[in-house]
Order: sequence, then structure tokens, then C-alpha cells
Amino acid sequence: MILRRLTKHVKDQNWFAVALDFLIVVVGVFIGIQVANWNDARADRGQAADLMTRIVSEATTARSEMSRYIEVHQGISDDAARFALALRDKDSCMAMGNELTILIISIADFPPPRFSLANAEQALNTGSLSLIRSTSIRANIQTMADEMGFVDRQWQRYIRVKQDANREAQRVAGVSLTGRSEIVVVPMGGYDPDSYELLTPGKICGNTEIIGLAANVAVLQAIYVDYLAQVESALDDYLATLSEETST
Repeated sequence: MILRRLTKHVKDQNWFAVALDFLIVVVGVFIGIQVANWNDARADRGQAADLMTRIVSEATTARSEMSRYIEVHQGISDDAARFALALRDKDSCMAMGNELTILIISIADFPPPRFSLANAEQALNTGSLSLIRSTSIRANIQTMADEMGFVDRQWQRYIRVKQDANREAQRVAGVSLTGRSEIVVVPMGGYDPDSYELLTPGKICGNTEIIGLAANVAVLQAIYVDYLAQVESALDDYLATLSEETST
């Protein structure tokens, strides 16, 4: 319709009308572009708000699970230290009985972190993190995601050390099954002492090589717990920053 009218005005040499038609077209195109931009911006804001909600939710969950994870590893750390000290006095070590058996078997206890910042990592990998306009928030998300990735890498590094120490300790002590018809599985890292026996306990008690391995495991476990506490504090700061952003 506008094209026919524009053609007619050109034929009639009505230049004012031609200019007016062009102006209408330009303004229409401009308004159309602006409306599209407004719609895109509104959609981006909606996606950014949804992303922030998911990131805050997973950070809250990770913070809660981190506290429980630290409690578990603190218990393991206490057992590791007790084992390292118990080995030093051969007579008292030999008198420990089932407690010594359980301490030897549990050297390799090192449950992995079962929590992550999956939404933050996905946003980083896909580029959708750019939906969040705050550069400081984006930087915080990047930093915290990297930190959580490092937690997993540290676990993979330390578990190998603990498994090696566990194999050597069990070999020297002669850990064996008692021959019962079935092994009783105790939930959450527990062990049934009646399922195992030490064939050569005298070889591990007072053994300086095993004492060194046990001491190394105890120190490593304590370092890991201390590191987890630092990550827990970082998660607190991270959550505070995210909450401040979502409240504005």
C-alpha cells in the first residue's frame, strides 16, 4: 500500500508526500527494531533471573552438603591421627584388638564430594553466563566454579595416597576375612569387626615404615579438612554476594 502510494506521489512529483512516505517507512522500521530489541532484552532479563535463581539454589545446597562433608572427613581425620599414634607403642597397639582392625581397614576411607555447581559450570561452558550483566557476579561465579573443580581434583590426588597406604597396612597386618558365611555391611562407612581378623598384628604394631605411612595419611587428611573449611567460608561469601545481587 505504501509502495503504491509512493509511486503515485513520485509520478505526481509531490515531493513533500514522497518525503513523508519515506519518513513513515523509516520510523516504522525504527519502531519495529526497537520493539524487537525490547522483547529480546526482556527475554534476556527473564533468562538471567532464572539462571541466578538456579545458581543461588545450587550454591545453598552445596553449602549445606559441604558442612556435612566436613563433619564426615573430620571424623576420618580423628581416626587417622589415632591410628598413627596407636602404632607407636607396640604393647598397647597389640592390646587394641578389634579397634586396631577397624582402624587399619578404614585407612582408605575418603568419600568423594557429591555436590557441585553444575548450573554455574554449564553457564560458563555454554556462554550463557553473559546474560548476567554484573561483571563482579560473573567473576565470582567463575572463581567459585573453579574452586569446586579444585576440590574434586584434590580428592582424586589424595585418594591415591590413602589407598596405597591402606594396601600396605593391610598387607603387613595380614588382614583377612574371618570365614563367616556372609559379610555384614554397616551403613555409612562402618565396619563389622567380626568379619575381619589380623593374621600378623605384631608386624604392624611398632613398624616404623607403617608409622610413617600412617602419619602421612593423618597429616594429609587434616590438610584436606582444613582446605574444605576454607572452601566452606568461600561458599558463604559467594552466597552473600549472590543474595545481594538478587535482592537489588
